[in-house]
Amino acid sequence: MKLTFRTKFILANMVVVLLTMMFLAIFVIQGLMYYNFDNTQEQLIAKGRETQFYVNQEIRALDSAGGNVSAYLGNALALSEDLSRINNTRVLLYDLEGFLIADSANLEAPEDLQQLEEVQIALELDTGKSVSVYKRADRRSSIYYAMPLFVGAEKLGAALLIQPMDYLDDLITQIVLLFSIASIVGFIIVFLVSHLLSVSIFKPIRKLVETTKELAAGDFDQQLVYDADDEIGNLTKNFNTMSQQIKDKLSQIENEKQKMTSIISSIGDGVIALDLDNKAFIINDSAREILSLYDDSKGLSSLFDKEDLADVIDQVVREQKDLSREIEYNNKHLHVYCNLIQSEKKTIGILLVVRDITKIVELENQQRLFISSVSHELRTPLTTIIGYSDLLQRRGVDNPDLLMKSLQTIHAEGQRLLRLVSDLLDLANYENTQFQMIFSALDLNALLEDVIGQMQIKSGRYNIDIVYNSTELPIIKGDRDRLKQVMINILDNAIKYSQTGDIIRVLATKEKDSILVSVRDFGPGIPGEQVQHIFDAFYRVDEDRSREYGGSGLGLAIVKDIVERHGGDVQVESKMGEGTMILFRLPA
Repeated sequence: MKLTFRTKFILANMVVVLLTMMFLAIFVIQGLMYYNFDNTQEQLIAKGRETQFYVNQEIRALDSAGGNVSAYLGNALALSEDLSRINNTRVLLYDLEGFLIADSANLEAPEDLQQLEEVQIALELDTGKSVSVYKRADRRSSIYYAMPLFVGAEKLGAALLIQPMDYLDDLITQIVLLFSIASIVGFIIVFLVSHLLSVSIFKPIRKLVETTKELAAGDFDQQLVYDADDEIGNLTKNFNTMSQQIKDKLSQIENEKQKMTSIISSIGDGVIALDLDNKAFIINDSAREILSLYDDSKGLSSLFDKEDLADVIDQVVREQKDLSREIEYNNKHLHVYCNLIQSEKKTIGILLVVRDITKIVELENQQRLFISSVSHELRTPLTTIIGYSDLLQRRGVDNPDLLMKSLQTIHAEGQRLLRLVSDLLDLANYENTQFQMIFSALDLNALLEDVIGQMQIKSGRYNIDIVYNSTELPIIKGDRDRLKQVMINILDNAIKYSQTGDIIRVLATKEKDSILVSVRDFGPGIPGEQVQHIFDAFYRVDEDRSREYGGSGLGLAIVKDIVERHGGDVQVESKMGEGTMILFRLPA
């Protein structure tokens, strides 16, 4: 339940009265109890001396033949009754073992009086010493005064004097009752006085509360009227001044906002200013167009549904520093700059500047893909030509068959190179980076043997053997040069990642409506998390090794593109330490 300030004021006064009365009651009761306990204690000490004197005289007068202890035990009841009359209080006598032997009340003593801790303590004390204990039993207060009994230096037992404190209990009850009545009367008086005072004190405050509500709603023309020259009067004057200043400031801010809005609207880049709750308080037309924020009813919810853009904002807030990043948003490439909006070293929001760089990125990608593709396409026939030229340099021209085969291969690859250059020129003329596939009847088995024969020249340099096996393969439709490039790229990768003395196994088999070709190496293998990326453009499993062998990271990407353009698919299986197998299927 929500309490008003007025209610709290009244309750606070009543609590003060309650605490005051409780403190006074406790103080009075404690003082009264202390005084009575101290007075009773002095009386019991005096009675104790009389008791010791009386017992000493009586035991000596008996002059019992059995001794003083025997006389004490035999006359204990008479002694207790005499002592009770003398001291006007109940007296209990105990033997040396601490057991009750006589009670002046002539009652059957309860078990709790048969043996008492204070009696045991008293039996260990010297003459003139005693122990007192305050006890409350059966709603009655009493002081138990225990002392040892001596005849001369001989200890007889102990005496217990029980002094009732009934009068004190009655007095305390009366005091509590009086204080309770006084507290109730005080509550009533304080409530009435507080209520009357609060009406006059809180009337202007209630008016102030109502006016602040209207001020919060945007009505800054409200003014308070309070004539008294006191603290509330000063508060009223200050409030009226504040209201006018706020009105002037808001008018000034609105003018500045209009100017800022005009400037931001003229900027070509998208500009969005967010508060700390991710609500936009500035967004220009360019931002709406770039981010497709045409529906105001949805607000910016669609904006933060995009993980990349939300990550940029979260990172800036988390790391408290500017961030610039390129992201994809609704099939657009955007350059996003994000920083914190700060005022007096305090963060008040987030600024996003968004630029659409889709055309620039597409152009760069086309240029990059074109250059990389040209490099690979030209490198493939050049590799073969250089390989056979190197063979002729090393073995000479004495072998006519070898010379003829080498020249034929060099000529064939030169023709292929010429065809590739012609294709590239055509691509350049049409500004098209996609390769034109030329399908024809193709003996895949012969193509594989041809490529393996060529690549064995390269693998032979590293003492790597390429073993080829196949079943009977049907004639297929395909682009010979492109499929040849597929095998060269796959084998080239296998050679790169094989060790000296390794074997590369190539297998081609017929499966229903397709032909499966697999190339298996026994190199280091590919980490599991990288397998899915090896067909990505420019991706390299081992940057250093790829760079050493001249790889650009496009080989397998080209393989995937060519195979898929033939209506097939390509897969990879790899295990660390056991090698890698590239498989591709072509329609039969």
